[in-house]
Amino acid sequence: MNKISDLKNGKGYFELKLNQMELKSIRTIVNSHYLENLKENYPLKKHIFKKNKIQNYHKISKYIDHKKNWPMRARTLPKKKAHKFFKFNFIKELKKIFGNFKISDEYNIGHEEIYWRIVRPKQKTDVGPLHCDKWFWDLNKDFTPKGKLRVKCWISLWCKGLNGLRVYPKSQLKKFNYSYEKRDGEKKPVFDLKQKKKIKKLNCKPGTIIIFNDSLLHGGSVNNSSQTRVSIEFTMFVNKKALN
Repeated sequence: MNKISDLKNGKGYFELKLNQMELKSIRTIVNSHYLENLKENYPLKKHIFKKNKIQNYHKISKYIDHKKNWPMRARTLPKKKAHKFFKFNFIKELKKIFGNFKISDEYNIGHEEIYWRIVRPKQKTDVGPLHCDKWFWDLNKDFTPKGKLRVKCWISLWCKGLNGLRVYPKSQLKKFNYSYEKRDGEKKPVFDLKQKKKIKKLNCKPGTIIIFNDSLLHGGSVNNSSQTRVSIEFTMFVNKKALN
């Protein structure tokens, strides 16, 4: 089964791999953005942050207000850093699969929205509930361009074994019931866990790229390792014809 078939009618996702040079480059971009944020908001503690890169964030998170400091906008790469992504080989590989695509700007920041996540060890509150990305678009403003479909790209930067993404294979072919609640100024889906069945934890060693269907049920795993998990992601608008 080819990648497009996997995405549509198969397990709902497929995997690619960053080469070591690209992994190192993206890690540098994300760590730089992370440190810039901390130094700006906590200038008197910058000597502490300098000693601990993002994968060791759990060692210094007690010094800051974690929830307040890391809304999605704070984790979205600025334009100059985001545009460095377009030079990477994995983007060229994605274009071979889907053709030309655009990256969404869901919060109207003015450029492609590429954002990273941090999940501390043993912190259940750092992980969101199971969901389908489609639900967020259905509940809030959907500005998907005409003739386009949404496909998600999730990349592991620092992660040990099965402490990354969990998915429900083939769930893009199913229908689930969900409600919603309003948080942070938008409607967010609430999934009834009684519907949860065969959830699979993926081996998300650093450099793993997961491309998945907008309707695939998925979520982050609780991080049971001793290192902060770091990933980065974005939503692609691809031509409908590419998925036929």
